[in-house]
Amino acid sequence: MQKKKLFATLALSIAACKPGPPIKAVSTLEEVMHHMVIPNAEVVWDSVGTIYTVGNVEEIQPRTDEQWLAVEQSATVLTEAGNLLMMEGRAKNTGPWMERARALREAGASVHQAAKARDVTALFERGGHLFDACQGCHFDYRFEKDPNTIRSH
Repeated sequence: MQKKKLFATLALSIAACKPGPPIKAVSTLEEVMHHMVIPNAEVVWDSVGTIYTVGNVEEIQPRTDEQWLAVEQSATVLTEAGNLLMMEGRAKNTGPWMERARALREAGASVHQAAKARDVTALFERGGHLFDACQGCHFDYRFEKDPNTIRSH
């Protein structure tokens, strides 16, 4: 019995000593936002909506496999960007920043599910959740940095 406990303790100690994966933030926070988050969020937001003009109503939505795939791909990038924003070297803190980054990750995953299901209504609704995730973080961090920033994308 004592040997089993000793062995288990030793095994846990060795496992705890293993170095983590060689992860290193290379891009800046601004690069992640401008090269990943913003353009891919725009793909989602531009993919579905209604345009009303005099005498005409135009429904915008993905119609082809390629259009749906583009939304899926953008949602994947947004989901993983949430993880990237939590990395050491980018995370502003371990509290509210992490909550905001998780909100982006969850919104991206939710958009991805809607796109895979080819559900236009869910895509529109979840695009709104994505907007809320983005704006929540911007109100907490971006506008604090530059109060003269116009509060929209």
